[in-house]
Amino acid sequence: MKIFQKNIIYKIFFVLLSGCLIPFSFSPFNYYFLSIISLSLLFYLWTKSKSPRESFTLGYIFGFSMFGIGVNWLHISINLFGGINIYFAILITYLLIAFLSLYPAICGYISTKYFKNNLFLSLPALWFISEWARGIVLTGFPWLNIGTSQTDSILINFAPIIGDYGVTFIVCIIASCIVKIIAGGKINFLIGIVPIFLVFSLSILFSQINWTKSKNQDLNITIIQGAIPQEIKWQQNQDKKSYKIYSDLTKPFWKSDLIIWPETAISSIYDLSNEYIKKIEMEKEKSDAIFVTGIIRQNKINKESYNSMLLIDNKHYIYDKYHLVPFGEYLPFKEILYNFIRFFKIPISNFSKSKSRLSNIDTEKANFGMSICYEDAFGSEIRRSMPHADILINVSNDAWFGDSFAPHQHLQIARMRAVENGRYFLRSTNTGISAVINNKGEIIANSPQFEKYTINENVTLYSGVTPFSKYGNKFLMIASLVIPMLLIIMRPPILIFVQWMTFLGIIIWIKAGANYISMMEPNDNYFIIVLLLSFLSLWTVGSGLLLYNDDLRRLYRL
Repeated sequence: MKIFQKNIIYKIFFVLLSGCLIPFSFSPFNYYFLSIISLSLLFYLWTKSKSPRESFTLGYIFGFSMFGIGVNWLHISINLFGGINIYFAILITYLLIAFLSLYPAICGYISTKYFKNNLFLSLPALWFISEWARGIVLTGFPWLNIGTSQTDSILINFAPIIGDYGVTFIVCIIASCIVKIIAGGKINFLIGIVPIFLVFSLSILFSQINWTKSKNQDLNITIIQGAIPQEIKWQQNQDKKSYKIYSDLTKPFWKSDLIIWPETAISSIYDLSNEYIKKIEMEKEKSDAIFVTGIIRQNKINKESYNSMLLIDNKHYIYDKYHLVPFGEYLPFKEILYNFIRFFKIPISNFSKSKSRLSNIDTEKANFGMSICYEDAFGSEIRRSMPHADILINVSNDAWFGDSFAPHQHLQIARMRAVENGRYFLRSTNTGISAVINNKGEIIANSPQFEKYTINENVTLYSGVTPFSKYGNKFLMIASLVIPMLLIIMRPPILIFVQWMTFLGIIIWIKAGANYISMMEPNDNYFIIVLLLSFLSLWTVGSGLLLYNDDLRRLYRL
C-alpha cells in the first residue's frame, strides 16, 4: 500500500470512506463488523501520516463523515419542531458535527505527535479517552460510541464487565492488531493474532457467565404507545385528546402489574392534572397495577419546571430528570447566549435538573430504576440505580426526530444499558420504538413506529450486580491513562525491567486465577476482574516483549 505513503488524495478518499461506513454498523443496519474495518483503515492511515497535522486532518475528515451521516437527523427537530428555518437548522447541526469531529482529530494528532513508534499500544487507550471525553464535555454527547455498535456481536459479552466504553477499547485493540497483521512479517503477525485470539476466547468464556440472578419473580407489564404527532402534542386542548387515546389503549390492561406511559404522556403540569390523575386512581382502585407516566412538574415556590416521571402505587412517587439535554431542555451559558437565542426566536425549554441524583423508586412489587429519554445514553446515569433496582424503566419521546436513524440508535443504546447492568429494560416511547429488552440485551417485544400500540409481556426481576455496575470504568480508565504515560516517560532500560517483572507477575496472576476457579463460583466477579486485568496487562506488556518498540529492537539487536 505504497499509495498511502505518497498521495494525500488517496488517504482522504479512504478515510472519508471509512468514516461513512461507521453509521452503518449501528441500528437500523447493524453491520457491526464495519466498525472494526473502518477503525482498522483509519489507524493504518495514521501509521502512514507524515506529520501530526496530517493525522489531525485525516481524523477530522473521518469524524465529519461519521457524524455527518450518523447524527444529521438533529436538523429535523430543530427545523420541524423548533420552528427554525431549514437552512439555519442545517447550519446549527453541522456546527455541532464540526465540533464532534474534533475528538477523532485530536486523537490522531496526539497519537502521531507523541506515540509514532508505539501506535499499536497507544491507539486503543487514546481512542477510549477521546470517546469518554466526548461523553462528558458540555454535559456529553455519547452518541455513536463504537462499543454500542456491537450489541449483536460476540464482543457484547465484555459489556457487563467494562461497559460500553470498554467494548470500544476492545474493538480498537482488534483494529490495531489488524493493522499489525497488514504490516507483514512473522513478528507483526504474532503481535496481531495473539490478542485477537485472546479477545474472542475471553468473549466466549464470558458468554457462559450469568452475572446477575433471577429473583424467580415475574411482573406482567404493559407499555402504551400513543403515537401523538409532535407537531400537535402541545397544541391547546390537545392534552385532553391525548389522555383519551392513552386511556382507551390502557383499558384492557388494568389487570397488569405495571403500566407505563411515555415521556410527557400527560402533557400538562402535575398540579394542574388532577382531573386525569383522579381518573387513573379510580381505574387503579379496581386493580393492583402500578402506574407510571411522564409528566411536567413545577415547584410552587420558585416556579422551576422539571421533566418528571410519576409513579402511582399506594402513594405518589416523583422522579425528576437529572441529565438534561443542552439547548433542548435548558440553555447552557445562558448569560452569553440568551440574547442570541431571543434574536433568532429559537424555542428552548427551560427545565431545571433534579436536586437529587437518586433514581430508584421502591414499591412492594419491585424496586424500579428510573430514567427519562436521553439519560439512558449515559451508562453512568443508569448505574446510579444499581444494585437496588430489580428492573429498569425509561420513558422517552423520539417523535422529535421523525423517521430517521435516531429512534433505532436510541433503542440500541437501551440494549447496551440492559447488558451492562444485567437487568430487564422497559422502554416506553411516544411514537416508537417502545420495547421490552431482557438482561442479555435481546429485544423480547417492540412496537412499530408512528402507530398506536400496546406491548404486554411477562418480565423477570433480577438481583446482583455486574462488574460494570459495581466499578464502572475505573480500572480501564486508569489503564488508558497509565499506558500512554509509561510510553512517554520510560527509557528502554527501565521499560525492559518493567516488562519482564510484569511478565512474571502475569504468570503468578494467571496461576492464582487457576486456584480461584477451583474454589469459587464460575460467576465470581473478582475472579473475572483478575482475568480481565491479566489480559489487559498481557496486551500492554506482551506487545513490548514482542519487541514492537524501536528502542527495544535495537537493544535486543533485532
